[in-house]
Amino acid sequence: MKLNKHIFGLLFMLGAILVPDLGSAQVKSTENTVVELYFDGKNDLIAHFQVHNDRHIYWQNPGDIGQPTTVTANTGQAQIQNQSFPKHRLAYDIMNEYYYDDEAYFSIDISGPSDMLLTFDFVECADECKPQQLQFALDDLEIQSPENWANIKARAEATYPQKIRVVADEEKNLLTLKHLGTDKLDFVPATREIVEPDTLKVHQKGSKWQISWQTQENARLRQALIITPQKTYLADIIYTAADGFNSLPYILLLAFLGGIILNAMPCVFPILGLKIFSLLQSAKRRGRWKRAIFYTSGVWGSFMLLTALLVWLKKQGEAIGWGFQLQSPWFVGIMAVIFLLLFLLMIEWVRFPNMANKFIHRLSGLNEFSTGFFAVLIASPCTGPFMGAAVGYAFMRNNAEIFAVFSALALGYALPYALIELYPQTVSKWLPKPGKWMHKIKIILSIPILLTALWLFGVLAVQIHALNQHNQALDNVWKAYDAKQVETLANAGENVFIDFTAKWCLTCQFNDKVLLQSDNFKRFIKEQNVHLFKADLTENNDIYNSALSTYGRDGIPVYIYYHGANYRILPVFFSVKDLQ
Repeated sequence: MKLNKHIFGLLFMLGAILVPDLGSAQVKSTENTVVELYFDGKNDLIAHFQVHNDRHIYWQNPGDIGQPTTVTANTGQAQIQNQSFPKHRLAYDIMNEYYYDDEAYFSIDISGPSDMLLTFDFVECADECKPQQLQFALDDLEIQSPENWANIKARAEATYPQKIRVVADEEKNLLTLKHLGTDKLDFVPATREIVEPDTLKVHQKGSKWQISWQTQENARLRQALIITPQKTYLADIIYTAADGFNSLPYILLLAFLGGIILNAMPCVFPILGLKIFSLLQSAKRRGRWKRAIFYTSGVWGSFMLLTALLVWLKKQGEAIGWGFQLQSPWFVGIMAVIFLLLFLLMIEWVRFPNMANKFIHRLSGLNEFSTGFFAVLIASPCTGPFMGAAVGYAFMRNNAEIFAVFSALALGYALPYALIELYPQTVSKWLPKPGKWMHKIKIILSIPILLTALWLFGVLAVQIHALNQHNQALDNVWKAYDAKQVETLANAGENVFIDFTAKWCLTCQFNDKVLLQSDNFKRFIKEQNVHLFKADLTENNDIYNSALSTYGRDGIPVYIYYHGANYRILPVFFSVKDLQ
């Protein structure tokens, strides 16, 4: 046995010399497995397992035997976001095994204090199996340089299945896959003992694949491997209602209506000054069609830019949702400065040089285009009625459908203001003749612009503070969202309420003051013994974003209420009656 250890150590040192430098990592090992842990200094870890001596460890669904490889934290949270594609074999011709017998990478998202302790549990198996446990202190991990982190991340991601989201009928547990271009497909649940034995059926119908299954009572399959000869996918399964309510025309209508209603959401109030002032300036001027078109183009262009960025980032493996731009302190800071500058321009404390003024006036429609463009940048993080379902649907489809849904949303958002531009008499008949009052009203309308700038600076301060503060228990009533706690409580028949929120989402903050702090809500949660969880997305958090996507949503606010194992998504503006 000692000789084996010496040979194992010699091979490991030779490997370290021959393999390209990935940066130093904390290394711990058992007799047969070496674990290297890499840390980016923020919220991401990569664990590299090397298994030797003809042993193997297991994937998250080990199959009919074995135990999954897991990581837990003594405080805060640690969640595996992705892991290497496993090997498969039929042991003794009767038992499925999904395992690693050489190496495996695990991407882990963490949130918690800097002194947290991470524990890896796994079993090493050959003819017999031995449970193993290795512990790492976060304080002891060396932070990787950007170059080293990029190297190890690229090496790990090359072994991962591609993450996608698919839609299943919640009543039939039926999943239909299109456009895979394959005649062979395997479907492997990512969690053991959820699907009832012998109920999983995979059928090919032309270019479509249909997959159905039955689950254990009060259980739901959330993830599965979809394996084809060309590619392997890790699919997040989103459940939807009847098929007729998930067709593209119906979703486009929802998106269009959601865009119209978005104009009335609290998150849009701070930029009403820009819109109203633009109307006051243009109500008596010609070129109404041009102004309406420029405003609509600004709205549509802003939506398309954000959608393209979001699609690209998701393709790179980022777990982010609609409104992601306000999770960036850089973006928030830039927008705060822009709105402060707009305020100073409106009250004429700052003026463009004469040459710049002449240039701007020549660019007919620039004011309307910029109004539409910035209106979307600030308003997009919020979701309203109909919009949440449409956005959730969009990101489960191909790129063409994603852009179609957000185009419908953009047109709905632009419609009310564009109609006023086209028919200015609806506004002008209520306004007195031009005079000194316009200067005074301009000062009044500049106040929401200033409030927006101050709000953005406040969000920026929270984000900077949060860079060194991870999610803790929020107070004696609300707890930081923890998927395992929610699942445990729900399976035990308890009532659970989850609030997906952020400081940069004004609708969220409005609901917090009006709904969540109301006497009726407080009385209900006390009487019904409701457990409260908050997922704060002020900063980008992969765990919370992934949790949000499992409910078929990409924008906030989102409110989830569990009554035992069953849950429902509440309206954006819910009441206590919706909880009963």
